[in-house]
Amino acid sequence: MKKRIPAILLAALMILSLTSGCVSQYVDKTTEGTAAQTTKAPETTPAASDSTAAPVQSTEADIKGQSLTVWYAVSGTSGELFNELSKKFENEYGVKLELSYSGGSGDTATKVSAALLTHTQPDVALMYAGPLYTGGEGDFRIAELLKTTSDFDQDDVFEGMMDYCDYMNEGICAIPCGISTQVMYYNKDILKAAGVDMTNPPKTWSEFYDVLGTVMEKGNISGSDGFKAFDTNDEAWLFKSMLMQNGCEIIENNNGEITPIFNNAKAVEVADYWKSLVDAGYMSAAQHSNAEKAFLGGNLAFIAASSNRISRWTADATSFELGAIEMPYFTQPSLALGGNVLVILTEDESKLQAAWKYVSYLANAENNTTFALGTGYLPIHKSAMERQEVKDAIASNEMYTVAFNQLSYTWAYTHFQEMGTMDSQIKAALGKLEKGRGTSQELLDKAVKELQSEIDDK
Repeated sequence: MKKRIPAILLAALMILSLTSGCVSQYVDKTTEGTAAQTTKAPETTPAASDSTAAPVQSTEADIKGQSLTVWYAVSGTSGELFNELSKKFENEYGVKLELSYSGGSGDTATKVSAALLTHTQPDVALMYAGPLYTGGEGDFRIAELLKTTSDFDQDDVFEGMMDYCDYMNEGICAIPCGISTQVMYYNKDILKAAGVDMTNPPKTWSEFYDVLGTVMEKGNISGSDGFKAFDTNDEAWLFKSMLMQNGCEIIENNNGEITPIFNNAKAVEVADYWKSLVDAGYMSAAQHSNAEKAFLGGNLAFIAASSNRISRWTADATSFELGAIEMPYFTQPSLALGGNVLVILTEDESKLQAAWKYVSYLANAENNTTFALGTGYLPIHKSAMERQEVKDAIASNEMYTVAFNQLSYTWAYTHFQEMGTMDSQIKAALGKLEKGRGTSQELLDKAVKELQSEIDDK
């Protein structure tokens, strides 16, 4: 089994530098993220096979009395509901769960990486970029379980979400749970004051740019000198979606060989548009970490943020009326998926069936839909769209409507070892671009060159 101890530590630090628990990557069409690299899968871990054994169902008797340690990287409403569903499983199946909040994406990446080095990892984890910790080290036990058990219907899951659980096209090694997209939220009070009719919202970034001009001219109802029309709290995630919208792949995956290509003419067009937002005064330069605070404070008209803010901001009862529209695009609608997955990390094969029952229980259509509607994450099951509670949510909340509508053009990224580095480099390039420290072409060239160098040196 491969050992990449330096890579684990470096990648974990890279995730720690990212700004959001829902940071995502793109995908190339041949085959998207950020994450730490694991060190070593259990020696007994079987690789995915072409087993033709008839699916079997693990029973309550098979797993009763087992105990599992579980780490989860969601807090607030999401963490509370995750615990509630976990306790429900514990009561129904007689499995003892030791639940621990492991911090945000970066903290969890660091902790899991360190635990894997000392074989003290949890049995199950809900975390970002999980495939790097399983498939990245040859652990495709979940792919095998999907073939040999009937606990989870992957055919009922949106295709892009199962792709999000794949490692380098080698197989499924995680289960989606807590999946999100970015949504374009807006302050209805500001748009009303600006005289902008959002019943026919801007569809393209060009149309959106024109709206921002009107907002800056007429919408500053707070009278703040720091008022801006638009920002995002996760620039790397949004930028990569924008690249794909403009027909620009971010990487090429040629039989496992990763080549970054986000510095071509199409990418430069996107970066130039990004810079134009700053030059026109519509977006602050390198202030994305303050975007959410500015938006909630009434000093920002639009923000591109994760769909999981739907429940958070509704629950927090913002001081203004909140709205949402689908993300604008260049030549085609396209959005990268983000969020968390469930992974099985146990080295104790006697716990495997209990871990799988727990994972598949949390991700089944009923429980996952409950989790999604309670948190702002997206249901992973196609059949969920026919459930009455989903229909009611869509009918009563325009933000859910927007998030669900966007599912038709979402995609998953290719998990690869240097994902964290790539997000950090894109973020750094955009920060320099916004401050006028180089042209779009120069800064993207530099980011691609540095990323390629790290890939080559692994």
